[in-house]
Amino acid sequence: LQFLYFIGHNSHQMAEARLSFIVDYDDPQAGITRKYQLCYYVTDDTIEMHDIKNRRLFLKRCQYPQLKPSDLFIDATITIYARKLRVCGYADDATEIIYLQHKNAGCVVPPENMDNLGDVLTELQNAGARVKNMNMLILSAAEAEEFAPGVSNSWGGQPIVAIEVVFASQDDYTNRERFCQGLVCWFGDPDYFFGSGSARRDRSSATIQDCTLGIIKPHAIEKHGGNIISSIISEGFQIAAIRKVTLDKADSADFLEIYKGVVPEYSQLAEQLSSAPCWVMEIKGEKPVESFRQLCGPHDPEVGKVLRPNSLRAQYGTSRVLNAIHCTDLPEDGILESDFFFNLLRPVSS
Repeated sequence: LQFLYFIGHNSHQMAEARLSFIVDYDDPQAGITRKYQLCYYVTDDTIEMHDIKNRRLFLKRCQYPQLKPSDLFIDATITIYARKLRVCGYADDATEIIYLQHKNAGCVVPPENMDNLGDVLTELQNAGARVKNMNMLILSAAEAEEFAPGVSNSWGGQPIVAIEVVFASQDDYTNRERFCQGLVCWFGDPDYFFGSGSARRDRSSATIQDCTLGIIKPHAIEKHGGNIISSIISEGFQIAAIRKVTLDKADSADFLEIYKGVVPEYSQLAEQLSSAPCWVMEIKGEKPVESFRQLCGPHDPEVGKVLRPNSLRAQYGTSRVLNAIHCTDLPEDGILESDFFFNLLRPVSS
């Protein structure tokens, strides 16, 4: 890692707490992969980037509120000013030492606790744990018995939610059950569900019929993701499938193409949806598209605060772009949008 120390910082900057990573950018025009050092300054939540090959400053230190420390880990995909970057290494020993303390665990929310899925996610996030992967699927009785012996009678053939959780320390990992105190969930090996060779990795509980689609947007996940899910369930909707998905810009633009030329913020909406992972849900209920659209509220949260103050966008959105949640607008598109995410797209670990 010594080759990275050419970067010029004064003594004050060197004393600041920072996280430092190597990131790759696949330049589509040049057809090459460019490497940068990305620094995240914890003291004031600013970022800075340096071109490693050319030994020069690439991005001057600045605020970039879309990026959080929890977004930074090996193999993560992040977006900075429309550039899709992959975190591929640590740029200094101090950052590596911090992240080597992190421990992964698999958490399963069983069928009998599905109504509390939002509470489980909120408890984990409030405790500083990170949701790396999430997927709802149906296990056979044999698979349920293999993962959690003795529970196959209640799990087999019913949807469960598998979550790969990253704990910030060995102590948190050792005492992980305390984060779901009072809530029923099981911990085990995350590779059983998300490992590269797992037969369950691409499986989904989505039905692709009589449904609508909801997407909790990247900006809303960290603070409000669990609460939004709890609100959806408490309003009587059934979450028939859920998956954590990372979209690239092309997929995001393709999915939102119906709004191109109709919604002025189309480009910004596509950029937000591909800026970081999002939580995608297949949702069922009576007249699912219309009724769920009513729960989400007007596209503009400020309008929603006047007309529908209890709607999801009014409560958790801040602007027409950062409006917390996407929902299907047209009744005929509910199945198409669910099919796009749960059949056509392959899940990307993040």
